[in-house]
Amino acid sequence: MIRNALVVAFVLAVFGAVATVSTRELGKPGVTPVPCADQRWEQTDPTFTALSGAKAFFGQSDGGAYRIEIPDNWNGELVLWAHGYVANAGAQGSRLRVGLPGVGDGSPFRAHLISAGFAWAASSYRCNGYVPGQGLLDTIALIDLFKRVYPGNAPQRVYLTGVSMGGHVTLLGMQEFPTAFAGGLAMCPAGPELFDYFAAMSAAAEVVTGVQFHAETLQQDTAKMVEIVGKPPDYTDKGRQLASIEVQMSGGPRPFAAEGLATRFLANFATSPAALTGSTTPLNRAIDTAHFQYRIDDGLGLSAAALNTAARRKSGDVEMRGPASPYEEVAQFDGRIERPVLTMHGTGDLYVPIFLEQTLKRTVASAGNERLLVQRVYRIGAHCQFSQPEMTRAFDDLVKWVREGKKPEGDEVIGDLSNAGMKFTEPLRPGDPGGVRVVPMTRQ
Repeated sequence: MIRNALVVAFVLAVFGAVATVSTRELGKPGVTPVPCADQRWEQTDPTFTALSGAKAFFGQSDGGAYRIEIPDNWNGELVLWAHGYVANAGAQGSRLRVGLPGVGDGSPFRAHLISAGFAWAASSYRCNGYVPGQGLLDTIALIDLFKRVYPGNAPQRVYLTGVSMGGHVTLLGMQEFPTAFAGGLAMCPAGPELFDYFAAMSAAAEVVTGVQFHAETLQQDTAKMVEIVGKPPDYTDKGRQLASIEVQMSGGPRPFAAEGLATRFLANFATSPAALTGSTTPLNRAIDTAHFQYRIDDGLGLSAAALNTAARRKSGDVEMRGPASPYEEVAQFDGRIERPVLTMHGTGDLYVPIFLEQTLKRTVASAGNERLLVQRVYRIGAHCQFSQPEMTRAFDDLVKWVREGKKPEGDEVIGDLSNAGMKFTEPLRPGDPGGVRVVPMTRQ
């Protein structure tokens, strides 16, 4: 891992004259992460067994654990894997964790990398929680660790990839260190606007239920709301209103959106209510719901006009959210990428909804960099549940794009998504509507 004051020197030392560090408006390169939670972190056991035809390296470094695997037929290229969110609360919240590339530690994606000749490296990060800034620094530091465990073998190309919060790490890295990586693969990537959505759903829940969140009674207020709206699939009439709002505001009617609500219906309005009640954490200060224009299906007893009038609003703190933010991870993306980026997103992901892809596209396009962005949509009913063929095809297409310069196909993420994802989903999941347009939610 690296100390923040050494970010620039580190990157230049690793990449030499080939790479430069972007300088933003304020002349501030790299990232300054939101500080880790002030608690004691327990180290994890990083040991793992290498696949046949590869060598495993692992250990502890500057507060975190790392894993590196290098195939005997190494092609000279390195894949950095950024893991997703690990809660920093609960019985295991203080224990750091270092995983393996792919969705689930048993993912064949890792085997695909090794068989194709790619080395990979992963970090636990030095703390848990929602820490994409620290995750990025600790992931970049793996390049230096790689050179230490494999002396005299600096990678010719480095790819950055990750899942969920690790997708946020990937997009942040491609933006803040725009020439340090050959390409980025962001799987179900989160981003700062995700927390705008969560807080906006908290405000919508207040309108629907008539219960308001208060800083001193967040848990009790949430419990009252749950009694009023019900739980999937047993929604009350009020619950159907809120479910419709969540689907509409997360990207609109689309395959498996209703299934995605099964695990996220309650959590989506219970994740960030503190932002509405005055929390002053960097992330909550940056949250903005003032720009939200709520939508809801017809015939549910609540109009969009009434909802937009009644919903409590929170304006983001410009000092935290804007381009002068001291923490790049809570500021909006600026779209100033300089290397190929490919993203993957599921239609039924209600944890990190597909509207983030729409925001990303608009941002990258406004920066004039749409030629460097490919987005793909998959018909799946949960968060990041990509199949092995889906992940390997995306990765292989990114690599081919980097090596040969020909942009691969993608999906249109803006507009009607009611039958999205037919091009790249492999295979279609059980219960797929099979080309039938998904209709809005109605009163039952």
